[in-house]
Amino acid sequence: MMNKREVYICVDAGGTTSKAAIFSKDGTILARGFAESGSPAVTYDRWYVNIEKSMIDAINHYQTPMKIIKMVFGVSGISALSSITDVKNYFEQKYLSTCIITSDTMTALYSVLENSKDAGMVVIAGTGVAIFGKNHSETMLIGGWGHLLREKGSAYAIVHDFCVKMIEKYEAGIRLNKLEYAFLNNYKMSNIREFNHLFYQNSKDEIAKLSIFFKQQAKLGNKQAMKLLKNQGFELAKQTINLMKKLNLKNNTIIGLTGGFIDNDGEYIIEGFKEYMDKVKIDLKYKINDGEQLFGVYKFATNNE
Repeated sequence: MMNKREVYICVDAGGTTSKAAIFSKDGTILARGFAESGSPAVTYDRWYVNIEKSMIDAINHYQTPMKIIKMVFGVSGISALSSITDVKNYFEQKYLSTCIITSDTMTALYSVLENSKDAGMVVIAGTGVAIFGKNHSETMLIGGWGHLLREKGSAYAIVHDFCVKMIEKYEAGIRLNKLEYAFLNNYKMSNIREFNHLFYQNSKDEIAKLSIFFKQQAKLGNKQAMKLLKNQGFELAKQTINLMKKLNLKNNTIIGLTGGFIDNDGEYIIEGFKEYMDKVKIDLKYKINDGEQLFGVYKFATNNE
């Protein structure tokens, strides 16, 4: 009988995409799979269906006899669910292996920490914001409120706040500046009244995608765009300081900066974050994430045997 290779199946189920990987015991990725969002905050009752689709895609690419040691899913928006027991049981009965379902904030933190016992924090800034940390056995989340309540430091926030400021100027009879006119022209809006359509006919994810405009303008040397991006970094730093106080974290704590808003041309956001921390004399050990959260899922799996 052919020996089956022992593997871990790990899934990073984000708000846009579900990414699966089959890991060997030594942490090598043997195959990858992809599917649509596996977040219950986005796909509701189909979240675990898309997680399984990403798994099956990885398994089909691997096509090698294997024994699954464990399945671990880091899921965005998992706190919105009252129970995950039925889903956990479904995967365990079908794939004859242990299944652990946790938050993507937890697995993102594990991607940052060298040792699972270390204290640390991770800032995840994408469409929204979540800042998660741990000190000894205590963990805490700052943010994650959603765009209707509070998402300072996010891709959505920079677009929303910019447009609100434009509305205030328009209603006060103040002339728009070069960047504001460029924003309207870039998205083919003839006047500010079209913001009604922009915000009420598009999802928060579609609105957040417009944040690329400010990064493009910053690359072209627009000082206002640079400042707006740095201001979002300031907001992330303020929230991080709140987390540090609550968890009693000190200088030299390791911190990861990640999420689509940061990973994709986010140098001014990072610069703003560090500048604010320097201003208040907080010295941290920075790890700028490369966006590969799957290794955090794997580290969580192997540290929770």
